Amino acid sequence: MPELPVEVLSGAKLPSRARELPRPPERLYLCGELPRVPCVAVVGTRSPTKEGVAYARHLAGALARAGVAVLSGGAEGIDTAAHLGALDVGGVTVVVAPSGFERPFPEENAELFEQVVRAGGAFLSQHAPDVPARPDAFFARNALLVALSHAVVVVEAPWRSGARNAAKQARRMGRTLFVVPHAPWNRRGSGWALELALGARLCNGPEDVLDRLREQNLHPLARVGAPAPAPAPVPAPAREEGSEPPPPPPARPVPTHPDPELRAVLAAHAAGATHPDEIAQRTGLSIPRIQYALLTLKLEGVLVAAPSNPGGSVNRRKH
Repeated sequence: MPELPVEVLSGAKLPSRARELPRPPERLYLCGELPRVPCVAVVGTRSPTKEGVAYARHLAGALARAGVAVLSGGAEGIDTAAHLGALDVGGVTVVVAPSGFERPFPEENAELFEQVVRAGGAFLSQHAPDVPARPDAFFARNALLVALSHAVVVVEAPWRSGARNAAKQARRMGRTLFVVPHAPWNRRGSGWALELALGARLCNGPEDVLDRLREQNLHPLARVGAPAPAPAPVPAPAREEGSEPPPPPPARPVPTHPDPELRAVLAAHAAGATHPDEIAQRTGLSIPRIQYALLTLKLEGVLVAAPSNPGGSVNRRKH
């Protein structure tokens, strides 16, 4: 690695969010500059599918384009894709590493880490520049990564993985956790369903994450894609005096389902509840169960995601 200045952060210089850790680090070693914008961690397996790599890169690029700093751990696989996605669009990304700057892990990412710093991002570690990665450093790295983030997105994670450890840290620290849906027959991403059951939110696209940041009033973030303008209303044809008004359109039948929980969600939706919080009030089901039900109904084609919020509100499919 080329020589770049490394600053030691301690005491009042430590990032305020790092001090939220149960055992805050005594010092951090920073190469580059920490962002002053909302931060989202994008994490996942070191052995991803090609689709997972492509999606992580797309997601990170969209978040960076909207003004979000993308944080990840610098590992091969999903982490590398996240850093590259932010760099693709000239965005800011931060490597939160398990080793010192002069002992990059993995070694083949040394050039990437330098590129991150020179592009205005940062390399941050709890270890001095000449300290190599050790097995006990990775969980501490995950905790720091989560602490610095306003939200965490797991793209692909096996049942046992470092990414699921990061998800566990997110739950402990009260950070919003997102999971990207994954094919159930592919074990490389089998952890997503478990995290969903534990309360994670679905991430069907970057707008799900950006909407959550807006809800927290973190930043006037730009939308990834401006919505298409609404068509001009078409005036109703004038009715001749004395003629009968047209009959109302026939009521759309309410879909049913053999599963009682899914049937309850459908009934709540038919009564006007389209958001998981509204459905919870009507059904008494937990948010994770409702999110699972909505996902199942979407996959079965009974419900379709609302264009403005594909991860939350839903519409009934027209027949």
